[in-house]
Amino acid sequence: MNKRKQKTTTEVANTYTLSRVGKPDGEFKPLYIATVRGVQFAVGYFATVEEAVAAANANLADYLTRLEPKPAYRVEKIGTITVDTGTIVILDPCRIGRIAATQDHDNLPFSPLYPDDGLTPNRRVDDKVLSRQIWDPPIPGKENPKELKDLGTTGGHALSLHTGLGDGEYSVIAEIVNCGPLLGDRIAAIHIQFMATEDIERRKEAGGDRAAIKLNGAT
Repeated sequence: MNKRKQKTTTEVANTYTLSRVGKPDGEFKPLYIATVRGVQFAVGYFATVEEAVAAANANLADYLTRLEPKPAYRVEKIGTITVDTGTIVILDPCRIGRIAATQDHDNLPFSPLYPDDGLTPNRRVDDKVLSRQIWDPPIPGKENPKELKDLGTTGGHALSLHTGLGDGEYSVIAEIVNCGPLLGDRIAAIHIQFMATEDIERRKEAGGDRAAIKLNGAT
């Protein structure tokens, strides 16, 4: 087995130094790292130095741009989520397997993973259920864990909720704060908007009036 220690190659560009972790061996491709003004960037896994140099050169402009200091607080898009059943679930990855096992694929609207539209005691009949807490019981860890699911967990919750008017691609916007040299950047909050801003503003202006308002794309 290769000892994947970082070794500096003889390939040195004017503005960066290229190094690698490990060496090519059969199907294994080592990781190449470009050091730009003292900051390291992972270039990728390549079979040859020439491929790594080409990739580093192609990305150099981006590396230089990202050397600029970032503010202590910023807001940026960190990704998107795709919704096909008008619902998302927020949970810790360690709970995915057990919670997904409760899914009823033959009866999705009333599956345990979806907000329950059934009537419960003391519920107002015309109130739509928008979200649901999903309880994941604690499980003990295995003596010799081999996978994430073997580590055991405390009991905890996931949250299922309906997304605006239904399906679509939704951007995830994060508030990011810098917590100092030790902790660095951290996500302080996220925001996912499921409806058009103008529709939200029109509803705000309506105040307590629950009369139907035509929404964009709705009839």
